[in-house]
Amino acid sequence: MSAPGAVNTLYIGGGTPSVLPLDVLSRIVGAVSQTERLSLVTEPVEVTTPTELFDEFTVEVNPEDIVEKGREYVRGLLALGVSRVSMGIQSFNDDILRWMNRRHDAGNAVKAFHILRESGVRNISIDLIFGISQLTDETWKDTIEKALELSPEHISAYQLSIEEGSALAKMVADGRYVEASEEQCRRQYDILCRCLGRSGYHHYEISNFAKPGFEAVHNSAYWRRAPYIGLGPGAHSLTGDIRSWNSQELPHRSTDGSPATCSRTSETLSPENIRVERIMLSLRTDKGLEAAELYSLADRAVINSLLSEGALEKQGGSIRIPESRLFTSDEIIRELI
Repeated sequence: MSAPGAVNTLYIGGGTPSVLPLDVLSRIVGAVSQTERLSLVTEPVEVTTPTELFDEFTVEVNPEDIVEKGREYVRGLLALGVSRVSMGIQSFNDDILRWMNRRHDAGNAVKAFHILRESGVRNISIDLIFGISQLTDETWKDTIEKALELSPEHISAYQLSIEEGSALAKMVADGRYVEASEEQCRRQYDILCRCLGRSGYHHYEISNFAKPGFEAVHNSAYWRRAPYIGLGPGAHSLTGDIRSWNSQELPHRSTDGSPATCSRTSETLSPENIRVERIMLSLRTDKGLEAAELYSLADRAVINSLLSEGALEKQGGSIRIPESRLFTSDEIIRELI
């Protein structure tokens, strides 16, 4: 949202939206397009001139759903106004995919990509994961090469994270999985940056690479702290200095038939919260922060020290973290905040 009441981008994700039938997705699009109420509608909505509704409309999909549902489903997404599809491939190695309990294999990942492309999707993003202990550098290079053969417009690559309470965390605690070393993760991140850079991808955020002109509009708004509205269980929203989040419990429709709603909690961010967020989010990107703003938000001596060490660099009137130091960005940002 760039102006009060104006919804510029729509992103349907955070789960497996490609399991949803088109009529359900149509109701979501219809509800969001009626921005004066942003409420769930109960009947399918015919969307006219859909490409004019949003500057960018992304839907996340799983490869196995696209292979199963085929071109008709994808064309239905395009008819709803979807302009960008993000597909969670994760790897092109079947052993790694089996370890991750993914339902697709490498062959179906490639097949799903071709179905998207042949159905008319002109902006495809794929997700990859590195930093898995049994993922060798050679296997990682092979996955990147296979991704580049497909020539997606956008690639997001994330280091495997172990969430507290997850099945993987239990495997670590039980000694059934040994985490990848920091050196292995650094090597694989460097391989990623080098391979994608040579192939013409713009490294515009720590984990995101795009062909010129295909940077994610929606995600870029998060890093600028633009206002956004999250709908559905567990979704977060930001408007000004107010952050709110929905309960993760699935809402239940009331007995009188009124629309289901999620309970919501909110907090007012302090100036210190906003200062820290501004530094953390902006320095994730290749744009960084205007030098004058960064000097107003962080200690001048610390900034100058990081500049002299090469942990920060000046780019025009801005200061950013150079690509060669992005892997250690958390430590650099910690010094600034």
